[in-house]
Amino acid sequence: MKTCLKCGAQFDDNALFCSKCGFKDVQFCPECGKPRVPGTLFCASCGTRYYTAPEEQAAPAPITEAVPAPAAEIMPPPAPVAIPEAPAAPAPVEAVPATPAEPSMLPPVDTMPQMNAVPEAPAAPAAPAAPAAPVKAADPNKKKFPLIPVIIGGVALMAAAGVAVFFIATTPSRKYKSAVKAFDEGDYATAAAQFEQAGDFSDAKERAEEATTLLHYTNGKEAFEKGEYDKAKEEFTAAGKYKDAKERAEESEIAGHYAKGVSLSSSDPDGAIAEFEKAGDYKDSKDKIFDLLVAQGDKALESDEFEKAADYYKKAGQYKDVSDKVNNVLYEQGLKAAEAKNYDKAIEYFNSTNGYKDSAEQIKKCYFQIAEEAAAANDLEKATNYYLLAGNYNNASTKAQEIIYKRAENEVAAGNLENAARLFAEAGNYKDAPERVKAAYYQLGTKALGEKDYDKAADYLKLAGDYKDAATKGKEAYYNKARACLDNKDYAKATEYLQLAGNYKDAKTLLTSTAYAQGIEALSNNSFATAKKYFESCGKYKFAQDLVKVCDGETNLAMNKLEEAWTFYSKVSTKTKISGFDVQARRNYASAKVLMERVKGRWDPKSNNIYVKHITTYRSAFFRRKWTQKYYYKTLQTNQFVQISYSDNGDGTLNMSVTVCFVRFTSPSIVGGNYTTETVNLTNQKKFPTVIKFPSGAKLTYKNNTYTLTYAKNKKSGSVKDQYRSTVVYKKQTTAQ
Repeated sequence: MKTCLKCGAQFDDNALFCSKCGFKDVQFCPECGKPRVPGTLFCASCGTRYYTAPEEQAAPAPITEAVPAPAAEIMPPPAPVAIPEAPAAPAPVEAVPATPAEPSMLPPVDTMPQMNAVPEAPAAPAAPAAPAAPVKAADPNKKKFPLIPVIIGGVALMAAAGVAVFFIATTPSRKYKSAVKAFDEGDYATAAAQFEQAGDFSDAKERAEEATTLLHYTNGKEAFEKGEYDKAKEEFTAAGKYKDAKERAEESEIAGHYAKGVSLSSSDPDGAIAEFEKAGDYKDSKDKIFDLLVAQGDKALESDEFEKAADYYKKAGQYKDVSDKVNNVLYEQGLKAAEAKNYDKAIEYFNSTNGYKDSAEQIKKCYFQIAEEAAAANDLEKATNYYLLAGNYNNASTKAQEIIYKRAENEVAAGNLENAARLFAEAGNYKDAPERVKAAYYQLGTKALGEKDYDKAADYLKLAGDYKDAATKGKEAYYNKARACLDNKDYAKATEYLQLAGNYKDAKTLLTSTAYAQGIEALSNNSFATAKKYFESCGKYKFAQDLVKVCDGETNLAMNKLEEAWTFYSKVSTKTKISGFDVQARRNYASAKVLMERVKGRWDPKSNNIYVKHITTYRSAFFRRKWTQKYYYKTLQTNQFVQISYSDNGDGTLNMSVTVCFVRFTSPSIVGGNYTTETVNLTNQKKFPTVIKFPSGAKLTYKNNTYTLTYAKNKKSGSVKDQYRSTVVYKKQTTAQ
C-alpha cells in the first residue's frame, strides 16, 4: 500500500490516484506543486509539511529550535534610523533566553482556514526577544522628528506587496483544490473547468481529461433515461473507452431505432419494420416485426393482392411459423385461377399449399375438368391421361377405362395389335378387356411363329397365357430357339429354352445331350467340379457315369492325391472315349504315376536264396539231349539291389531311371560270380513299364508289387551248349532311399 502525500490515506500500489481525495501519486508538494526532495518532511519552497507513512508519524523527531520563516517570503524589518542625540547609556538588563518553539503540526491543506479562497501563509516561528532598552524620562523641551509615520507607511507598503506575491503564487493550488472538491461532489463540469485553470499544476491536465470524460458519460446516462438516444449516443461516444461507454453508445443507437420503429408503427409500417430490423434483438423488436408483417399481409389479402400478401407472410415466416397464412394465400389464388378456368395454374397453386384444406380434392377437380374439355375435343389420349390423374373424383376412373377401350378397338381396326394389346391392358377389367389383351398377343405370336421369328413368337405367346393353344405354340417357339442355340454351341441358352419347351417333341433328350456337351466342354477346360455337375444330371446317358469318375480322378490328381485318383480312374472303362479329352491317356497317366510312386526307392533281395539254373544241351546231326541242374546260393546277395526314381514332365508323360546290381554266373564251380551294375533311363513314358531290359541282357520284371531279375549266360563248346540262368527276387525297403 502507498500513502497519499495530500490527505495521508492508504491506497493500492498500482493505483495512479488516491481513492479518497483523487490526488495523483506523483512526488510533488500538494500545496505549491514543487518536486519533493526524497527523505524530507517539509516542502523546501513553501514549508508545507508532507504526510508520511504511519511508521514515520509514530516516532517524530523532536524539534528543539524554531524553524525560521523563509527569507524570501517574510517582509524584512525596517532598517534602524539614526537619532541625532545619543541617549544616555541604559542600565544593563540581563538577557532572558528564548523558549524553544513547539514543533509545528500543520493541518491538511484542504482543512486549512481560507480567506477569499486564498490560504494564509504559514506563521513564522517567534524570534528571540531583544534586550529591553533603558527607560528614559521624556524631555518636554525636546523637539521630536516626524519619522514614525514614514516608517509605518513603508512597512505597510512592503507587506501589501508580499501579500500580492503570495496570492499570485498560490492561485493554481487554490484552483486545483477547488476542482478536486467539485470532482468529489460529482460536479464534473466545474471540476473540468477548474482543472483546466490550474494549468500545469501537479496532474491538473490529466484530472481535467478525467472530469471531461465523466461529464460526457454522466450526460449520456441522463440523455438515455430521458429517451434522447441520439444525444446519449453522442455523449457516450465522446466518453471514449471509459467503462462501458462504447457499449452504451451502441445500445443508444439500437434503442433509437427501436423508438423510431414504435413511433412509425401506425403511420409507416414498412418504415417501422426497417427500424425494428436495425434494432436487431433489442427488446421485442422481432415480435413487433412479425406483428407488422402479418398485419400488412392480412391487409393485402383483403384487397386480393395475393403476391404482396404472400411476400409479407413469407418474411414473417422468418420469425414465427405462418405456414397456414402462406398456404391460405396460395389456396385462394388456386380458387381464383380455377374459377377463371386456368386449371394448370390452379393446380400449381394447390400443389404449393402442402395439403392445405381440400387442396388435393381441388387438384383432382381441375384434372377432371381438363379431361372433360379434351374428351369434348375428341383428344382421347389427353382425356385418358387426365381422367386417370383425377383418380376417384366423380366417375373419372370409369370414364378413363371407357375411352381407353375405345382407343384399343380403333387400334385393332387399324391393325396395330401391339398398341391394341397395351390399351386393352390399360382398360383393366372394363368389359372383356382382359380377354382382348390375350387375343391380341396370340395373333402377334402366331404371326411371328409363321415368320420363324421365334424370339418374338415366344414372348408374345407367353403374354397370351392360356388363350387357345398359346402354351403349345409357345413351347414350339422355345424348342426352335433351343435348336438354333445348339447349332451355335450356345449351350447355356439352349438349356434355358429346352427347359421352357418342356415335353415338346424330344426336348428332354436334347436337354440331356446339351448337359453332356456342357460337361465335356467344362472337362476340356479343367473345370472338373462344373463338369461333374453336368455329367451327374445326364444319368446313364452315354459315358456320363464314367466321366463323373474321371472328374473325381482329375480333382485328386490336381491335389497330388495319387492313390485316391487311381481309385476313381481304375473304375473307368478302357472303352470310354470322348472328343476334346483323352480319357484313356489320362487313365494310363494316373496308373503310371501311382505305380512309380509306389516303386521308387531301393529294392533288396527278397531272400538269401539266389537261384541259378544250369541247362546243358547236346545237339548233333543224329542226337539231341538236354540236362538241367538247379543250384541255390545263400551268400552272394550282399551287394545286389535295384534303385528306382522318376519325374513328371507335366504333359501326361513320365521319366523313369532304374539302376540294378546283380551277380552273373558263368559256371557252377565259380560260386562268387561277377557283380554287374547297369542303369536304364526311360523317358516320356505314357504307361508304367512292367518289363525293363538292360544292355547286358538282364531283364527286370514287375508283378504283384515284386521285382524279379533274370539273367541268362550261354556257353557253347562243340555240340554242347551250357546256359546259366540266374534269378533274383527283390523286395521294397520300408523307407525309400
